[in-house]
Amino acid sequence: MNIRNEIAEVPGALRRMQEEGRPLYDALIRRISWGERPIYILGDEACYPAALAGAWAFESFLGMPVIVQRAAVFNAYTSRTLARRSLVIVVAGPEVTEETLAACKRARSQGAKVWAVTAEPPGELAALADATVNDYSGGPAGDGPRSLICRHAALLFLAMAAARVLKSPGQARGSLEEELDQLPRHIEWVLNQISDAARALATAAANLPELDVAGGGAFYPVALEAAGALRQPGGPRLRGFEVLEFQQSRSQVLQPGAGVLYLSSSRCGLKTEVHRSVRELRQEGRQKIFALTDADDRALSERADMAVLLPVVPEAAGALLCLAFLQLAGSFAGQASPRKRARRARLAGPEAL
Repeated sequence: MNIRNEIAEVPGALRRMQEEGRPLYDALIRRISWGERPIYILGDEACYPAALAGAWAFESFLGMPVIVQRAAVFNAYTSRTLARRSLVIVVAGPEVTEETLAACKRARSQGAKVWAVTAEPPGELAALADATVNDYSGGPAGDGPRSLICRHAALLFLAMAAARVLKSPGQARGSLEEELDQLPRHIEWVLNQISDAARALATAAANLPELDVAGGGAFYPVALEAAGALRQPGGPRLRGFEVLEFQQSRSQVLQPGAGVLYLSSSRCGLKTEVHRSVRELRQEGRQKIFALTDADDRALSERADMAVLLPVVPEAAGALLCLAFLQLAGSFAGQASPRKRARRARLAGPEAL
């Protein structure tokens, strides 16, 4: 199945997550005591950005501290901080490492509760966990865009379920849930209305020696995923950054002629830092600036050489839309790479050059 077809299946998966998964997630939240802090979220390899996204959601929706670790680091150090009844959420991808399985065993041996976020049918990791969180990707677990987006969404909806069941203060949960319910429709809009913009971004990126992707808050995990989605043999070097880290180190990491893609929105909690970064970069005038944001974020979009505008939605929903758009752009990245363009031209003959 090609990338675009996989993305086209995401809205249906999200609707199942909303209809079937919501009561299951609520029931899961009620099964444990939430007095033990912090929450631990583990993610290895392809799942680490999703673990970061889950941490952002739990901290933002519930005000609960979260520790995100790779399994090897957890086994060596972080597991010593576990208390009985601590919650450890493990995000599973296509390859479950021995370190991840060992982390689950270690956590359970210390009296912690282990939840595995995974696809159906459950595998070896799920057998070790106290409970599984179905990501509704249609399984088995893979590294394609459907599985990737669904992992991010499952952690977001799980944190939203916790906020709803525990009646967390300080969140306009009703309006946020209504916005999240519109995600399937918004992703369909991305596929059907702005696929040309995704192709244009992929083509522009392919002509650069380097593209750095910077995002803050919920957009930081998406920046990490974007670097993988757009990376192609013969294409530019790609790196994902947290926007404050990028701002601090950009004079050392940026090369002349490189491009920077900013991920943000008018509702991003770190939009002021994003605006400061793009303003300073524009003043330097040595890099190509791209922006993926919404129509209300004029401070970013008007300073970019190329801006793609998404619907105005809360930060959580905006990050998932960015993720879907960038996976779509990744489907065009291979076609846009200089090496493949040159090969197609050779095959077409001299008149195509």
